[in-house]
Amino acid sequence: MKRIGVLANPQVNGIGPTIDRFLTMAEKKGISVCLADDLKDVCRKDAGSFCHPAQLAGRSDIVIAMGGDGTILRAARFVGSAGTPILGVNLGRLGFLAGAAPEELEESLDHLLRGDYVVEDRMTLEARVGDRTSFALNEIVIEKGGLTHMVQVKTWMSDAPISSFFGNGLIVATPTGSTGYSLSAGGAVLHTSMEALIVTPICPHSLSLRPVVVPGNQTITVRVIAEHTDMMVTADGQTVAPLPPGETVVVRQAPYKVRLINLQGLSFYDLLRRKLDWSLDRRESRE
Repeated sequence: MKRIGVLANPQVNGIGPTIDRFLTMAEKKGISVCLADDLKDVCRKDAGSFCHPAQLAGRSDIVIAMGGDGTILRAARFVGSAGTPILGVNLGRLGFLAGAAPEELEESLDHLLRGDYVVEDRMTLEARVGDRTSFALNEIVIEKGGLTHMVQVKTWMSDAPISSFFGNGLIVATPTGSTGYSLSAGGAVLHTSMEALIVTPICPHSLSLRPVVVPGNQTITVRVIAEHTDMMVTADGQTVAPLPPGETVVVRQAPYKVRLINLQGLSFYDLLRRKLDWSLDRRESRE
C-alpha cells in the first residue's frame, strides 16, 4: 500500500489541520496522497496532487473518507465498481460506518502499511426511475415531500404483489443501511454479511403492515398513487429525481459491492453495542 486517496467534507470544522497532519505523517512513511479537488481551499498550498473525487479510486490503493457517515457514503458513490477499499475516519457524530478516529491517524496508517486490517464486502443497491439508474450503499427511499396528504404505495416482489397501503412512502435498505433510516422507521437490524433486503413502510396507516426481509436476489417494484406530484426518490440521502404520478421505481441488488475497511477488527455486535447501545441494560452494574 503506497497510494492513498483522501475525500473529506470541506465544511467540517478543523478539517484543514486534520488533513495537513495526515499529509505530514504520510510523507514520513513514504506514502503518496491524492486529495479530492474540493479540498484545495482548506489544505496547505503545497499539499500535493489533487483530482476529481471520481478519479480517486483509480489513483489509489485505499481511499480514506474523513467526515461522518455521509462522507463515507459519498466515497462509496465515487468508488463505485472500482473495488478500492474505503476507510472511514469519523469526524461526525455517530460514525457507524467509520473504522478509525482522527486521534488514531498515525496508528491507522501503520496498520494499513502492514496490511493489518479486515476488508468487508457490503451489498449495494441500484434503483431505476425511467431511464435513470442510481446507486446506494444504505438505502433507496421513495417518499412524499412537504405535503401532509398520505399517498398510496403499491409494491411488487419479483412481479408478485406484496402490499398496498396508505402512508408516507417506502424504504428499501441493505443490511448496511438497516441501522439507518430503516431502523428509525421500525425496521429490523440485519447483519452486514447477509445477502438480503429489508422493505420498510414509512408511517403506514395500518395496524398489520410491518417491515419484511427478503432475499437479495429479489427485484422490488414500487408505484406511488397520489393526486399531487410532491414525491421524490433518494439514494443514501441524495435526491435522485422527482417521481411523476404513476411512475415506477425498480430496486435491485447492484452487480458490485463496496469494500469497507474494518481497522479495529470489531464485530458487528460490538458496533451495535458501542454505537447504538444495543442490548444495554442500565440496571446492570458496570466495572
